[in-house]
Amino acid sequence: MRESSEPALRDEETLPGSAGALHRRAAPGADRRRFLLLSMLGVAGMPRGALSQTTRSLTKLIVPYGAGNITDQVARVFVDAFAARSGKHLVVDNQPGAGGMLGTYNLIRGPADGSTLGMVSVAALAIAPHAAKQAVQYDPFTDLVPVAGVSVSSAFLAVNASLPVRTLAELVAYARARPANDPLFYCSPGNATVPHLNIETLRRSLDFPLQHIPYRTSAAANTDLLAGRVQVTMDSASITVPHMKAGTLRPIAFNSVRRSADFPDVPTFREVAPDVQLLNAWSATFFPKGTSAAVTQAAAEEIQATVNDPRFADLLPLGVAPFPLGATQLTAQIRQDHERLGKLIAAIGLTQD
Repeated sequence: MRESSEPALRDEETLPGSAGALHRRAAPGADRRRFLLLSMLGVAGMPRGALSQTTRSLTKLIVPYGAGNITDQVARVFVDAFAARSGKHLVVDNQPGAGGMLGTYNLIRGPADGSTLGMVSVAALAIAPHAAKQAVQYDPFTDLVPVAGVSVSSAFLAVNASLPVRTLAELVAYARARPANDPLFYCSPGNATVPHLNIETLRRSLDFPLQHIPYRTSAAANTDLLAGRVQVTMDSASITVPHMKAGTLRPIAFNSVRRSADFPDVPTFREVAPDVQLLNAWSATFFPKGTSAAVTQAAAEEIQATVNDPRFADLLPLGVAPFPLGATQLTAQIRQDHERLGKLIAAIGLTQD
């Protein structure tokens, strides 16, 4: 099981920071990024070096994914923004492997002294424990201390533009009308990734046939999607939006609270399928178990202040928005996603790739 590039929301109304994610763009260059970060210093209300004594030892951020992964991109923006506010520089430690499980396992084995933080996605916490039971060597509820949410992603359901459908209802009808030996295919960057589980949720909820084709990467899936060998996708905005703008993919519905400013004519799933609960991939920060409440609270305050700063949102990758949940909200979110996705994965009969 691998982490999707896109990162999932269960009930978007309860998740602050999830709306309108698509209109935000990563900074086009180093000059703009530097300007925004310096602006943060000017308005933060906290001089450099004034980080709370209880978080003064925080020096490392474990990211359980490789360089360039969407969570890694968010982490790079976060550590710069965190430094601009607090004067505290975190070193990103990429530890990819097993869909985020390896780095997460190493995080829980790390020191519980406030020096090591982790940025983990929903895939490692609410998907892997069900899809890769034999491989997971941690309990997301007892081995990690939730600190604060960081980011959440939105995605479009999109089809190859040659497909004669423009709405979700038309897609459902068209798929039902296809002969059994000539089905529509949907792609994903692997079994038990967020795109896979979202389309499977949609397909089962609306009772229409689609055949899943898992790929090793989003790039490989996209190649076949553009060539018409598969027809449907719900991958991350960074993968689909450039081709939607070029006219080679057609957006059908948007997985967010409100419509995208870039594609205002595309309805949200809330409008066209209000009873379907889809996932928006999110990432959040955690300490190893045993970290004191004082250290956790101090770090949470600093992280939430960073995530809530509007300049942080301006620097996030395409389709990603701030997700400033506190520890209590974050714990509830993990439990909700863990329970619902566990039932879905069991119904599908998924196991680790």
